[in-house]
Amino acid sequence: MTQEQDISRKVEQTVDKVLRDRLASDGFEGAEIRPDCDFDGDPILVVDVKYRYVDRPINSKVTFGLTTEVRKALMALGESRFPQIRHHFNEQQKIAS
Repeated sequence: MTQEQDISRKVEQTVDKVLRDRLASDGFEGAEIRPDCDFDGDPILVVDVKYRYVDRPINSKVTFGLTTEVRKALMALGESRFPQIRHHFNEQQKIAS
C-alpha cells in the first residue's frame, strides 16, 4: 500500500467524530473508511456508514451537508482526498423524507 493509500488514525478518528456528532441519535453504528479512486482515477476516501435499526423513521435531511462537513474536517488535517459517503441502513429501517 502506498502512502497515498494509507489512512491515518487521525483521519479515521476525525471522520468518526463528525459522523457520531451528526448521526448518533439516528442509529449510527460505525463507519469503515477505505482508499479508492473515482471514475477519473483521482484518489478518494470511501466512507461506508452503518446504522442500527431505530424505532422511529429517520429523517433523510440528517444527511444533508454531511459530505461538506466531513470534507472540511479532513481538509483541516491536510487530507485532500474527497470523501464519498455511502449510507447502509438496516433493511427494516423506515426513512422519512
